[in-house]
Amino acid sequence: MITRFILLAGSLGSCSAFLAPTSSVVDRVVQLQATRQNPDGNAAGARAAALDTPRHRRDFLMLSAAIASSASIFSKISNAEEEFIYKRDEAATDLTSQLFNPDGSLKDPNSVVVAQEKEVNIAFSVPLSPDSITVNLSTDGSSPSAASDSATKLKATYKLPTKWNQVATSTLPLYYDSSEGKNGKSCNRITIYSVSAPKNLDMSTLEKATKVGVAKSLFMGDISNGYFDQGVLKADLIGGRTARKPIQSSSVPEGIDEQVYYEFDLAFAPLSCPDFKEGNKENLGLGFCPYDDIFLVSATVLNADNNEGGTLVVCVVECNKDEWKIANSDLKRVRSSFIVDRA
Repeated sequence: MITRFILLAGSLGSCSAFLAPTSSVVDRVVQLQATRQNPDGNAAGARAAALDTPRHRRDFLMLSAAIASSASIFSKISNAEEEFIYKRDEAATDLTSQLFNPDGSLKDPNSVVVAQEKEVNIAFSVPLSPDSITVNLSTDGSSPSAASDSATKLKATYKLPTKWNQVATSTLPLYYDSSEGKNGKSCNRITIYSVSAPKNLDMSTLEKATKVGVAKSLFMGDISNGYFDQGVLKADLIGGRTARKPIQSSSVPEGIDEQVYYEFDLAFAPLSCPDFKEGNKENLGLGFCPYDDIFLVSATVLNADNNEGGTLVVCVVECNKDEWKIANSDLKRVRSSFIVDRA
């Protein structure tokens, strides 16, 4: 049994060279042995005797326990230091913590956060008394044409990422994203259009869209010259939701009311889907191919101040499957930024 304790003390003692706190513990053990071996108080002789192999089993146990306790303390100190270093490095690289206080306020009130979006505003002329379905259309920010018996009443707004190319050139197409890791066209087309009809339009038009058909309810097939691919009339409805946004209104005391927007995700598959053996890498033998075209839609019906009649205003963000892979999150933000107000 004594031999086992000697081996344990020896193995733990070999680690004591890396543990700074052990010296004070050894001194306490030495003092204990000095009291036990030298009642006359000869401290020098006691220390010399204690440095020899201890004679009592209890001495081995006390020495071993003291060294093990010191190792545990050292381990806790080491872990705490590593945790502190991690948090310190994390805080140093976190841009949010550098710019903002925990309550959300700016640390430096004079600092300016650069805008990452560019706002596009479009004014619409709405027919006063339409005899038929009238569509006013804006493509990629262009000004829609005005009818002779109309007055400009509406303003549509949406926001584009500044990293997208805003003007088509001979080298870069419209909506080309040159940022790191992207380098590709992000969007095919952005369309804003208004629809006025002899029969008053209201929110029920949008509420019933999922049952009647989104493209049909939004008059997408009635736009002249086949503006939208007719495949959109048979497009699959992938998702839908509603959003509420502020709008000017003279009918409420505060002057600001809520406007409800319906958002739809439409997509349609290619007309043919060749087999993987025929070179089509996207057909994995599941019987279908990925969608070719995606339409992110936001629509609302804006009533006149006298609540007589309504105008349907729609935003359609179009992209193909390659553009969707590059910029799906940006495309969704463009659609969600769409808002209509009274001019």
